Amino acid sequence: MNIGIDIGGSHIGVGLVGSSGKIINKKEVDITEKDKKNIEEMIINTITNFIKVILKEQDIETKELGYIGIASPGTIENNCIYNVVNLGVEKLDIAKILNKEFGLEVKIKNDAKCAGIAESMYGSTKPAQDNIYLCLGTGIGGAAFINNKLVEPRYKSGMEFGHMIIQKDGRECKCGSKGCFETYCSMKVLKREISETLELNENETGANIVNEIRKHIDDLRIKPLIEEYVQYLAIGIANLINIFEPEIICIGGSFVYIGDLIIPRLKKAIQEKGLLFNSRKEINIVLASLGNDAGIIGAASLL
Repeated sequence: MNIGIDIGGSHIGVGLVGSSGKIINKKEVDITEKDKKNIEEMIINTITNFIKVILKEQDIETKELGYIGIASPGTIENNCIYNVVNLGVEKLDIAKILNKEFGLEVKIKNDAKCAGIAESMYGSTKPAQDNIYLCLGTGIGGAAFINNKLVEPRYKSGMEFGHMIIQKDGRECKCGSKGCFETYCSMKVLKREISETLELNENETGANIVNEIRKHIDDLRIKPLIEEYVQYLAIGIANLINIFEPEIICIGGSFVYIGDLIIPRLKKAIQEKGLLFNSRKEINIVLASLGNDAGIIGAASLL
């Protein structure tokens, strides 16, 4: 058994995960704007407390665990987290703190890569040797697998699909660049645009906004927004197909709650662009099957 931790752009999840990838016990909490004022302290205290509660509820000791795995956005270097722009974290030396607290090895990997690992081991991309995992949530992250191996450069970064430029001199991104994929196609952006167009309450929950998207998908007020969203998403995914030629493209994050409505439009848009150099007629795009648990499971399944 291992502890898996998922630090997201808007939530934190901690789970006890068995050897088969099954979550035995899980705790999670949303990150509020108030939390971001002392975000480093909030993250550390939340994770530490959740681990202690889980161990107590399961009546197990730390010596029965293998390691603590963390799925985190940002740059991972020397087992430390840097530059999580969506949370305002510059540096978080969480591995050292958790190691001291629990006496366990701590492993950290990019959150989208962890989710991709989980889907490739236990979820939607398990049948494929070559696949792309794309997480559309607060931002956009991803992972590429070739011959069942995660593609990683020497310093374990890379695969920052969300910062692929898809529009010259486009929208400003928190990374400092312009025209990044995630400024057009993250679910955060889509939800904000839909919420403003439908004049929803500014404190509306993400779940309620998703419900509004589903109800009004063909509404003339938001139809142009959906069409534009699909076109930009098609550009980004077509680029990935041309680079990696995957058997399967798996999309996760909160996109899964509207994916059944968007994917048919998306496939058509990709084909119409005529950008694909491989010989496959069918573009195999699927939804992630592990939902919000993928980061926790992947973090607990690191080699």
